[in-house]
Formats: sequence, structure tokens, C-alpha cells
Amino acid sequence: MWPIHLDLGFKVVYYYEGFYFLIAIAAAAALAARRLKRAGLGTALFLDGLPWILFSAIVGARVFHFVFWDVKALLAEPLSFFRVWEGGLSITGGLAGGVGAGYLWFRRGKGDFWRVFAVASPAVLVGQALGRVGCFLNGDAWGIPTTLPWGVPLPKYGTLLPRMTLDTRLPSDAWAWCVQQHSILPTALATLPLHPVQLYEALGDLLLAGGVVLLARRAEGGGGRWSQVFWFHLGGYSVLRFALEFLHGDRDALVWAGMTALQIGLLGFSAAAAILFLRGGRREAR
Repeated sequence: MWPIHLDLGFKVVYYYEGFYFLIAIAAAAALAARRLKRAGLGTALFLDGLPWILFSAIVGARVFHFVFWDVKALLAEPLSFFRVWEGGLSITGGLAGGVGAGYLWFRRGKGDFWRVFAVASPAVLVGQALGRVGCFLNGDAWGIPTTLPWGVPLPKYGTLLPRMTLDTRLPSDAWAWCVQQHSILPTALATLPLHPVQLYEALGDLLLAGGVVLLARRAEGGGGRWSQVFWFHLGGYSVLRFALEFLHGDRDALVWAGMTALQIGLLGFSAAAAILFLRGGRREAR
């Protein structure tokens, strides 16, 4: 656990999730470019569109954060949307924004989006996994209390960089949530052991990456369609995130049948993705 408070001299940026977000993006982009080059697809179109894809990913991450977790804050102060350094980046929204921009960019450049995505997909999932490890280190997207042996207590305070000292001015949201739930006393310096849902999701992303690699090899050999990799990736992640949302302590308000608005959206999308995945398989079999 290493929640960061970044002291810039003129301003302190608390719980700097953007630091981990940038590491995840850089790793995913570098690995994707390497895979595209090895597949003989070239990297020029991908690298030219990368700034737009990343910009769209950040916008999508902000939109999903406010729509599903903090809409009241956005309505109270609309300009807070642009203060990315204050945190609030949704991996789900980032994936949606980045994929949407990538599709439009490759269509405009007359590139084979489905094949490029299939080749780059494992890199994207590795980036997603790194992003969730960053969430774990930062204490974001925390889980509910658990008595399981791998439960992890999250610290109340973060570390002030570059001085490497404990910053006691602002407690973590996870700690404040536990106090509100009356599961710890206000004098506690850490939460109860919580489900490390961030690491659960990171592991799920890596398992999905393994499945994507197998599907891409099948498509390369003519036994499947490139579009099936796309629907497997996005649909599989939707199912994973839907299930793990039940273990999140920072869940949004329940809308219907014990589910949040995000879960309902994920459930609908995963059903559509499953249908499109199966349709792609049937077309290949004809």
C-alpha cells in the first residue's frame, strides 16, 4: 500500500491515482506497439492516433466517474470535470472512450480495426491490470470488509512525496467510509481487512488476456473472426466488473434488484457482446 500525496511546492495533489494511471497507459501503449510490429501490421497508424485515443480515454474515464459515482459534485461545480489532478478516473470509462476513438481513427485511416484490436488486446488488458494494481496501492475502489486471510487493511493517511513523510492532513476515502459504517473507531489508523477487489480485477484481466491470445491465434489460423476477440475482451471485462461490483465498498446507489446503474449497463452490454460473439462464430462456420 502506497497512497501518494504529491507535493509540487505550490500545491499538494492528494491520492495521486493519475501517477499509476499514466504508468498503465505507457506500458499498454508500448506493449501494443511491439505486438503490432511483430504481427507485421505496422505501428504508424496506431502511433499517429495514440494521442487522440488517450485523450478520449481520459475523457471517458472522467465522464464515467462523475455519472456513476459523483454526479452531485459535477452538478455543484461543473468545472471540477477538468481538474483531472484531483483524481476520479474510471477504468471502465477509459476503456469505452479509448476503444471508441480507436475505432473511429482506424476507420478514418482505412485500417483493419478488428485485427489491430485483436493483436493489441492483450496489451490493453495488461494495462488494465496495472491500473487496478495502482488503485490497490492508492486505496481507490476499495472492497467491503472480509474475514478471509487475504483481506487487506488500508491506511488512514498517505505518503507525502518527495519528502517521504506521512501526511496526516487528509484521511483516505476508504478509512472515512469504514468510520461511517461504524466498523472502526475514528481513532483507528487503518481500516478493517477489506476485499482486495482491485487485485481480483487485475487477476481477472490477466486471465482474459490469456483467453484473448488463444482466440487471436484461432482467428489467425482461419478458425474464427477478429471481431470475436473484440467482443470477448469487452464482454468478458463487463462480466468481470459486474460481478466484482458486489464486493466494492464504494458502490453507487442501488437502482434495481440490488444493482447499481453501472451494473445494469454492464449486464446489458455483456449480453449484447455475447450475442455478437456467437454471431461472428456462426458466420465463420458457414
